[in-house]
Amino acid sequence: MVVVRIVALIGGVVLAAVGSRRAVTSALVVSDRLGVSAGLVGVTVLAVGTDLPEIANSISASVTGHGDLNVGNATGSALTQITLVLALLIVASGFRLDLRERLDVVVTTGVATVIGLVLLLVLVSDGTLSRLDGLLLVTLWTASILLLRQSEPTSLRPRGGSGVGLEVGTTLLWLAIVAGAATVVVYSFVELADRFGVPEFVASALVLSLGTSLPELVVDWTAVRRGAGMLAIGDLFGSSLVDATLAAGIGPLIRSISVSDTAIAGTIVIAVGCAAATLVAATVRHPPVAATLLFGVYVAAMLVVVLV
Repeated sequence: MVVVRIVALIGGVVLAAVGSRRAVTSALVVSDRLGVSAGLVGVTVLAVGTDLPEIANSISASVTGHGDLNVGNATGSALTQITLVLALLIVASGFRLDLRERLDVVVTTGVATVIGLVLLLVLVSDGTLSRLDGLLLVTLWTASILLLRQSEPTSLRPRGGSGVGLEVGTTLLWLAIVAGAATVVVYSFVELADRFGVPEFVASALVLSLGTSLPELVVDWTAVRRGAGMLAIGDLFGSSLVDATLAAGIGPLIRSISVSDTAIAGTIVIAVGCAAATLVAATVRHPPVAATLLFGVYVAAMLVVVLV
């Protein structure tokens, strides 16, 4: 059984790497043909695609009545992506990833993510997430995307072409393959956490979020190595926004869930961590310092979550 899991894990990583390269190529074609920035494509198409594991987990957790699993994974992934994963990408780029190049994306999506987490905190304060609560979170995501679209540079012009729809579909297909490959890792993490008796919220925020953030890591790592830094930044911050709003809300929109006091306290910690990460990303000019601080924010937040 152990050998099978190891083989599946290696196979999943390889498949995720191949899928990420294909997804990045298609996403850049979409950006060019639609006349929108790579950052916006990252925030929308890539962010939703790489967040398919979180979205699927939200629906599954809500239907099966695991409220803490939904909230923990959604909030933990939001923090993981704009701290740990972003720090790794800055290092991977040789400290050339300039966050200030797309400061509008960083600030808008970062602030919207924090607002989403604060709203989520207010909504779960009564111990439940209802269908109306889920609708509010999904609506916040939609409004944030529309705001970002309005801020797009007017100098960009679409090239058009009959294959735009096909390229969008191809991008999402490859992202789905990446997400499926990442699921192998996710289940391995969950089984290990359950075996060691780790609380559901802590396991999902600390462990499951690492697994479901794998698509962002492999896709954005590929984008950075290919010189598409804006695409990676858009995906990372867009994915965090998706986690805090769309992913957290889509499950309760289908079926109301209950959450524990641990999940409520953990959400507070993660909201503060995301706010700190956004501040670091928007103001620190030196990439090595930013990477170090982002990693520190992640470690500090996760330690507090475990201790809570």
